[in-house]
Amino acid sequence: MDEFERHGIAVVEGRDAAARALRSPELTSDPGAGSPSVLLRDGEGHTRVRGVLREIIGRLEPFPDSVRAEIEAAVGALGTSFDLVGDFARPVAGLVTAAVLGVPLDDVFLEHLERTTANLDVFGGVDRAAQASAFRLSVQLSRAPAEPGSGLAALRAAHAEGRLDDDELAINPVVLAHAAYENSLNFLASAGLTLASEAETRGVRELAAEICPARYVLRFGSEGPVAISLADGLPFGLGRHACPGSGVALAEAEIALRALSEVLSGGCRVEDVRWKTHPVFRGLASARVVVSV
Repeated sequence: MDEFERHGIAVVEGRDAAARALRSPELTSDPGAGSPSVLLRDGEGHTRVRGVLREIIGRLEPFPDSVRAEIEAAVGALGTSFDLVGDFARPVAGLVTAAVLGVPLDDVFLEHLERTTANLDVFGGVDRAAQASAFRLSVQLSRAPAEPGSGLAALRAAHAEGRLDDDELAINPVVLAHAAYENSLNFLASAGLTLASEAETRGVRELAAEICPARYVLRFGSEGPVAISLADGLPFGLGRHACPGSGVALAEAEIALRALSEVLSGGCRVEDVRWKTHPVFRGLASARVVVSV
C-alpha cells in the first residue's frame, strides 16, 4: 500500500467495492495521454481494438491439440531438478504466446518481454530500460514474417481494413504478447509451487482466484488515479476491460498443471523460493523443485 500512497494513488479493496469500481462509468483506463494501447483507453477506440484482439485470441478456443501436445512434451521433459519459473512456467507461457501471435518466439524475445512494463508501469513511465524493450519488440514484430491465419497476420489485415491505425498496429502486438505471457508466467510458477508444496490438489479456477498474478489495475477519476484490487476473487477483472483471454489462460493452466502433477507424483521437495517485488504483479522469481527418485 505504501507504494501507491507514495504516488498519490487511492486504493479500492474488497470484492464488492472493486467490482463496483471496475464497472463504474466514472472511472476510465485512459490517463489522458492518447495512448494507442487497448489497455489505456475507453470508448470507441477501446471497443474497436479489443474486438480485433478478441478475434485473435478466439483462434485458440477450443485450445489447439498441437499446442496442447507441445505443452505436455515440454513439461514431461523436466528432469529430476528444475526451476519452476525458468524451466516450467517460462516455456509454457512462451509456447502459448507464440501460438497467439502465430510466430516463433526465442529466448531473447521473451527476455525483452519480461522487461517491458506495458500496462504495469503505473507510476509514471520512468523505467526507460523497460520502455526500450517494448520499443524493440514493437519493431521486431513489425518486421516478422506473418503466416496466413496467424494472429500477427490478422492484426495486419485489420490495419489494411482500417480497423487499426498505424500507432495501434505498432503497440498492440506487444500489448497482446505481454498480456498472454506475463500473467501466465507468474500464475503457472506460483500454482506449480502450490502443487509441489501441498498434498491436496485444487482446481485451476480456485488457484487463479487465490494467486491472482495481476494484483491491481489502474483507473482514473475526477480526483485522480485509483488502484483497484483484483486480489479478492477477481483475477480476470470485470466490466469492459475484463480479460478477453481468460478461457485460453484457464485451458493452458489445466494442461500444464496436470502434466506437472504427473512429474511430481512420486514426491518432491522445494528449495530456494524467491519472490518478485513488483507492487502490481505477484510472481515467483525462482523456486527449485527436486523430484524424489
